[in-house]
Amino acid sequence: MEPISVAAVTSLLVTYGRHLLGVAGAVVDDGVAERLRALWERVRARFAGDQQADGALARLAEQPDNERRQAAVEDHLDEFMRADPEFVAALTDLLAQLAPQLQGTVEVNDAGIAAFNSTVTLKGKNVAGRDLHISAEHEKPPRR
Repeated sequence: MEPISVAAVTSLLVTYGRHLLGVAGAVVDDGVAERLRALWERVRARFAGDQQADGALARLAEQPDNERRQAAVEDHLDEFMRADPEFVAALTDLLAQLAPQLQGTVEVNDAGIAAFNSTVTLKGKNVAGRDLHISAEHEKPPRR
């Protein structure tokens, strides 16, 4: 598997945070929720020795759509991933297990491309950035 990105892991943690709040129930089935939980728990276990990192993840669980909270978790993830190859290997394994279950549409808004076994369509001008929205939908109705 290709190297994983901090942004991809953060995006999946945000999805699980939404699931915890009951917001993502329509797009997160039981199999995906279980894999996302395993990812969340692995990150939580790694963050446990660092009060700031652990607090950042707890705050993300409370408000997963808060971009500042996402950025705080992403910052800590980046630090730990750079320093701990075993942590990266564990995350890579978890993402490899999750990838087949993420079949569907990946909507890219002002973002670079990162997709797991999915089709990515970019529309518009100067598409670049990092925010991903993962959906289980296979087709969207045409815009009017």
